[in-house]
Amino acid sequence: MTAYTALTDLPRLEDVRFWFQTDVLAADSRLDQTRLCTAVESVFAAHPALGTMFEPFLDKWTTRPGGAWGWAVEPPGTAVGDAISRQRDSFDMRTGRLFAVSLLPGARDRLVLTASYLCTDRASWPVVVDDLVSAYGGGVLRREQRAGLAA
Repeated sequence: MTAYTALTDLPRLEDVRFWFQTDVLAADSRLDQTRLCTAVESVFAAHPALGTMFEPFLDKWTTRPGGAWGWAVEPPGTAVGDAISRQRDSFDMRTGRLFAVSLLPGARDRLVLTASYLCTDRASWPVVVDDLVSAYGGGVLRREQRAGLAA
């Protein structure tokens, strides 16, 4: 059964385009991409709001689950800010692409996680991040920096 929710006062996309939360995780060893994608997929399944889709219906917005998450392996030397910008540019509330993960390979592999505020709030975001750290394997990934909510 698909759950639908009707919203009346959803902000316009251009008003929330830059509201997002992000964390950067680091590892002292190389990250296994297959294992990483499996961990992200399990977290995405455990937190279905990360894939919330927004659809106009009778002058209101309705929401339903069903979106997807974005994945990228960035070229070596990519700045965290550039990865975050690409992730944000890929967000689309109508298709439910509101959560993205980028691997930044290097001497220390880093993982950039970004989610639109439309799919997660300040209270649930740390849970999502902690669940990913646990799903990949506790102790391998650690929080490097937290950019928090930006506007």
